[in-house]
Amino acid sequence: MPDTVYAPGRIEEQIEELEESFLEDTGDMPPIFGRCPVCKKPLFPRDRFTGEPKAPPVGTGYESRAKCSGCGAIICYAGNGNWRVLEDSDLTDGDREADARLP
Repeated sequence: MPDTVYAPGRIEEQIEELEESFLEDTGDMPPIFGRCPVCKKPLFPRDRFTGEPKAPPVGTGYESRAKCSGCGAIICYAGNGNWRVLEDSDLTDGDREADARLP
């Protein structure tokens, strides 16, 4: 998706387009996936393997994380449509080792 800034009305219009597209494809209304805790952008997470709309598992480290396409915040899924900003205490030793290898 291009890095374009839209007026709030256009964002709501895009959400409606996504919901209508989802409804046409599946026959069901999309589940509520929540909003970014930083910028309040509606989130539409998808399964990384199938591409189908799906909330990530809770408390599984890397698999529970996402990057908001609105503000760029790294967030983690807390369940029930709730997200929170990733904190240092959420990182595992493996995460810290991987970060240390970054240039």
